[in-house]
Amino acid sequence: MKNSRGFCLVQELVCFCLTAVLLATAIQGFYRSNYLLNQSLELQQAVEAAQQVLAGEEYNGRFDVTQRISSGSTEGLALQEVQAAYGKVRVTLIRALPTAEGLSADGAAVGITSGNSAGDACF
Repeated sequence: MKNSRGFCLVQELVCFCLTAVLLATAIQGFYRSNYLLNQSLELQQAVEAAQQVLAGEEYNGRFDVTQRISSGSTEGLALQEVQAAYGKVRVTLIRALPTAEGLSADGAAVGITSGNSAGDACF
């Protein structure tokens, strides 16, 4: 039999290098998933802040929340736009509100009818 000590050393070095590459890939994946999780939480908090302002509540937090209501709609609707921003995160929510001329005497919106049984809606 031949002495094969050199082959074992090369084999161990190859295994060590492969393990290091796999470990580096796993660590990079962990940091990327943690970054995406933090971005998701930031977006969720921005949406909650914008929804709080849309609901008419006062918001005091780190997000810069701006609200704009555009009137003068021809269809009896006004648009309410709320934007929450902080750093790279920016969320915009838009809601249509009936105007005074768009409401009938009973408080329902004029000109909006529900569709047929197929699920169509006519505005």
